[in-house]
Amino acid sequence: MNASRYNQHRGFTLIEMTLALALSLGIAASVVALLQQQVSFTQIIGRFQFLREEAPQINTLLASLLSDADSYRIYPSRANAVSGMAPVTSNGRALRLRLRNPDGTANYAIIAFETMDGNSRLNFYYRSTDDSSWSSTPSWTISSRPSLVDFSNNTGILLIAMTGPNGEEITYAGNPN
Repeated sequence: MNASRYNQHRGFTLIEMTLALALSLGIAASVVALLQQQVSFTQIIGRFQFLREEAPQINTLLASLLSDADSYRIYPSRANAVSGMAPVTSNGRALRLRLRNPDGTANYAIIAFETMDGNSRLNFYYRSTDDSSWSSTPSWTISSRPSLVDFSNNTGILLIAMTGPNGEEITYAGNPN
């Protein structure tokens, strides 16, 4: 009689199994929700990578370049900046800087937003007093991440509005010394 009683109590009851299954499903649903939240958070942070990482470096570089210049002009394109023709006050894609040397001569630089090989880039071109013409290839690329760069000076202050790859916008302001 003791053996048959022992065999009857070996398994779980239907209520115990239902509670265990419900608890397991609750824990699984919570883990899936936390995983989804983590994936969403990672995607949001990734979308703002341009503002977090590249924009501060661009700011430092542009501030340094502008502080070395003694004047600037805005042009609708790099070609216009090279020729010095048709400067504009807004919707510019190129900024021509004059860099005064201690001996009184001037070097020039162009910061141009342009499409090269199907990719948009913010490029830097440099021409010293020894060079007879502008190079057709940039001295270096400042950034290849912006989708649009707009130079303007409607208020007496140089504004460089930059749109990142995910539509994020940042505006740099400043004038040469």
